[in-house]
Amino acid sequence: MMKHWDRNRWQAEILSRAPITSRIFPDVPVRYVPSDGRMNIYPIAQIRALARIRKEISERAPEILHTYFFWPILFGRLLKLGGVIRTLIENREDEGFNWGVHEYAWLRMTSGLPDRIICVSDAVKRVVMERERIEEERITVIRNGVEPFPEFGMETTKTRKELGLERRHLVVGMVANFNRSVKGVSLFLDAVPQIVQAVPDARFLLLGRGKEEKALREKAGSMGIESYVLFAGFRPDIHRYYAIMDVSVLTSFSEGLSISLLESMGYGIPVVVTRVGGNPEVVSDGSTGFLVPPGDVPAFAERTIRLLRDRELRKRMGEEARRRVERQFRIHDVASRYVEIYAGLLSGTGGRRHA
Repeated sequence: MMKHWDRNRWQAEILSRAPITSRIFPDVPVRYVPSDGRMNIYPIAQIRALARIRKEISERAPEILHTYFFWPILFGRLLKLGGVIRTLIENREDEGFNWGVHEYAWLRMTSGLPDRIICVSDAVKRVVMERERIEEERITVIRNGVEPFPEFGMETTKTRKELGLERRHLVVGMVANFNRSVKGVSLFLDAVPQIVQAVPDARFLLLGRGKEEKALREKAGSMGIESYVLFAGFRPDIHRYYAIMDVSVLTSFSEGLSISLLESMGYGIPVVVTRVGGNPEVVSDGSTGFLVPPGDVPAFAERTIRLLRDRELRKRMGEEARRRVERQFRIHDVASRYVEIYAGLLSGTGGRRHA
């Protein structure tokens, strides 16, 4: 989004507790605030982190602090309570699948502090209202967006060759974080035998990395499907791999609003995804792809088989998917919505604004 903001009006800086290595923001300073390694136990580690972040924020005196994920959200609230910042905006990127009683207790106790909470889907908004007890007036839904997509043309041949794919192979792709069992990648593997029995030329491309990868590889081996499943790892040039997919899938049990879903549709790929979170807000069942119940392996396999067997259906759904992303999920429009929120909360104060 920062690439689309007016640099004469908005100055942005990023504070991160983890190194940023895979995403580079031109002209946007990134300040890494690591743990010092001492007394790295709860709650001492969190108190020390808050002190370091308080120092960084105090030196910069931003007009807006915008936070993502639990500990930065809580730190931001404590900084506002202490008078260190004036305007606090928070994002909710998912349905809180990894937050428990402890986290929600803190969020409810401090629920009056954020000026605005931005949710990436209506599904996420419902969770925030129910679990955090935030009134609707302070919540805004701004769905995720994606950049326009480059064309690869003949480079797809190179990518397919790199993966050992022949021209006859049909590629079912999934882009996922293998650190999260909520992504349901194991269920994706469960569907492979049924799909291969119906479409022997199907191949299954898994893009991503994480602690579950070893177990997933072992499962594929124990099922005897390792020759059909390609673990391609993390790819910074991910668009090369979208370009060779015939069908893109998600088997998640929970979603906020999936970037990989938007990217797939933006590339004109029909999708088969679970009916969870923000997925139904993006996918029109039977038009841009198919929605299936979470955990329903036979239904997932049946819809995937249907697309693999029908080239014209894939083309029609893929074209409609691309049009929908181009109309409703452009990152430029998303960036403009965020700026509207910033400007509105600042009540028209002039000058060069700092977030």
